[in-house]
Amino acid sequence: MTYINNKKILIIGGTGALGKTLIKRYYDDNQIIVLSRDEHKHYHLLKEYPKIKSIIGNVKDKDSINNALLRYNPNIVVNTAALKHVPICEDNPYESVKTNIIGHQNLIECVASHQTESLIFVSTDKACKPINVYGMCKAISEQLYINFAKQQTKTKVVTVRYGNVLESTGSVIPFFKSLLEKPTTNHLPITHFDMTRFLLTLEQATDLIDWAFRYDDSHGKIAVPKVKSLKVTDVANVLIQSCDLEDHVVLKETGIRPGEKLHEEMVSSEEWIKTEELDNFFLIGSEIINSNHHSYNSFDYLMDSSEAYNFLKESGVIS
Repeated sequence: MTYINNKKILIIGGTGALGKTLIKRYYDDNQIIVLSRDEHKHYHLLKEYPKIKSIIGNVKDKDSINNALLRYNPNIVVNTAALKHVPICEDNPYESVKTNIIGHQNLIECVASHQTESLIFVSTDKACKPINVYGMCKAISEQLYINFAKQQTKTKVVTVRYGNVLESTGSVIPFFKSLLEKPTTNHLPITHFDMTRFLLTLEQATDLIDWAFRYDDSHGKIAVPKVKSLKVTDVANVLIQSCDLEDHVVLKETGIRPGEKLHEEMVSSEEWIKTEELDNFFLIGSEIINSNHHSYNSFDYLMDSSEAYNFLKESGVIS
């Protein structure tokens, strides 16, 4: 594996939390191009990183993608763009399809006609045995990238799949923190007290993308990080304790929302027989390489309460 420098890197959806972490990592030694539809976020991003090439565009608009590729001829393209909020996608399924499927096909078709070295697609654990619109769209998109990889070898194509990123937009932690800042809050809503989720830091998510760039045998495969999961109640209780509100705020079960799972999977038992286990990652391929029918799920890989506290403290979620 080689260090990434002197490359032109196009980050689609690069004004989001993950995109900004990727920019921070690669900014000094590479040329960064950001394509995003949010003018306001572009403005603030350029104040922090003035050397960035900024493009207002949308994955739903094939011309804007093609123009970015023609103008800058990037070596590496990372697609982090998504409509990712499960309840919103449930209520707006076609909008999810347009961004989370058609947008990816637009990108694939554009990349196919350019000299792009690497194409990285950021997926989600919700694509594993999906039950909601968002997960179904991401599962289809995973297959679009895998199929594109099979058709050619000019561009290295890798999918990265992981769970919830700490403190990213729409994640449960900023939501809980916003409630705890209000003096009138007397409870935190939990959809189900047994719910578990894979949680990882922005640095861990970026590490996975970085590894996918550089690992020689990742073309056409799905890379998954080895991380442990947490109970949502443990996350909530740690935040309550960090604010010294144990005597004032309780947890209230509100019921699972449409499209939610009680537990998530990152590698299904059906995928496990095609999965290679490496030091820090799993790599899902297309050929059967073992006879085990294991699964990598958020129920079996759970942190206990003290581990959850230490993880959130070390990650900077609490001080």
